[in-house]
Amino acid sequence: MNAQKWARSQGLAGSPFRRGRRTVNALDRREPGQNSQDVHDRHYVLVDKRVQAEMVEVIAAGAEDAADRARAIVLVAELRDQPQDGDLETATADCRDYDNSPYPAPGGGCGASFLMCLACENARVHPGHHCRLAHLHQALSNLRSTLPPTAWSRDWHDPHARLEDLRSKLGEGIWRRSLATVSDADRALIADLLSGELEP
Repeated sequence: MNAQKWARSQGLAGSPFRRGRRTVNALDRREPGQNSQDVHDRHYVLVDKRVQAEMVEVIAAGAEDAADRARAIVLVAELRDQPQDGDLETATADCRDYDNSPYPAPGGGCGASFLMCLACENARVHPGHHCRLAHLHQALSNLRSTLPPTAWSRDWHDPHARLEDLRSKLGEGIWRRSLATVSDADRALIADLLSGELEP
């Protein structure tokens, strides 16, 4: 006996399975029932007013996360007029507290790349660093034209953005003078930094 005959013999107008299926609210399901995920999302979930209201919170959280990430790639290092006794010189800045780094190494001290120094609250940048940092900025800009965009963005975008922020804080005049007086020692230091020779 097929389903329709059985349903008629039981006094039902149609398939009991179809009616039963409709008693489950598609909106309360986290995954599709009889539809593809795309149909479930497009026709059931996205048009639901409850889902739209909940999406406001999710979108706001995403926007806040994006803003946090944007703030994270600006200069955090403190600008100084001169070096300070007790600070430890690094390849890109001076460090006020190497042993209490926000990026600790497993064995103690700082485990961050020197490219992260400008993103660290322990870092101090003074005029003795300007030439090498201006040269580093120029080197990263030059790499941008030689690497695939995704590779450059993955490896160099954040340090470049922090150097852009430093340049805007120092001003174009200081930046140009710094570039004009880059020493051979600065060039060698930045070459070693970019080749990975100075990585922890």
